[in-house]
Amino acid sequence: MQVMSRRALSRIILSGLLLLGALSLRTAFANAGAVTAIDASQLLPSDAPGLLGPINEKGRVGWECKPERAASASSPSAAELPLADPR
Repeated sequence: MQVMSRRALSRIILSGLLLLGALSLRTAFANAGAVTAIDASQLLPSDAPGLLGPINEKGRVGWECKPERAASASSPSAAELPLADPR
């Protein structure tokens, strides 16, 4: 049985690690375009719903409903909130 020297063994391990690193970088660069495309599609803003108007400090324009009036009321009594559950 022949014993391998430490120097030869360390060179083999270093060569293997360098080869593994090079292959990993090649794979990373090959897939970088796919990751960029995924990121770009996730960052696109969504469109506002067509039936609702924009919201400003006075509430939603053109959408008069009870929750909107309650949210923009100046006092709790003006909001016409339902009574608390007595349980």
